[in-house]
Amino acid sequence: MRKLTLLIGVILLFSGVIAEALYITTARVAYSGVVANIYLTGGILFILMGFALMLASVKIPKLRVP
Repeated sequence: MRKLTLLIGVILLFSGVIAEALYITTARVAYSGVVANIYLTGGILFILMGFALMLASVKIPKLRVP
């Protein structure tokens, strides 16, 4: 299950980076005011969800307090 979560997280992360690149190339400016663009908002959401899924797939060892 962890490997599947990691795979989905990596796919979402790369699709978010591609969406951000598409936003920059189509808008001709990296940041031009407050623009509700699907590439921008979708890219940000995909990157955040990708990072969250990648962190969820990492096995964290139990902490032992002596």
